[in-house]
Amino acid sequence: MKILLLCHDLTTRLRLTHAWNAAGATVLGKTSDATPDCIVIDLGRRDALAEISRLRAQHPDVDIITCAATFDGPAVEAAKAAGATDFAARSFVDQRVARRLKLTS
Repeated sequence: MKILLLCHDLTTRLRLTHAWNAAGATVLGKTSDATPDCIVIDLGRRDALAEISRLRAQHPDVDIITCAATFDGPAVEAAKAAGATDFAARSFVDQRVARRLKLTS
């Protein structure tokens, strides 16, 4: 499994790259040419909605999971309109991705 992770603070603070690598997934960098199996993008990014639209056009069949520190209904709806598949609170994004990619039993 390959995960494109566009959430710098999650990578650093929650050590998601280590957790997902231990579960058998590879975490891709933004410049990777590989097709991801899942994309995680932080809604706090200034360019989040444009990035979601671009990634949806580039990868029409890939799950795009957005995350944020708190739930913001209008922001989540805007992300879904841009092409996001799902939303998870930052503290639970690792579990949401693991479940979607079947990295856990």
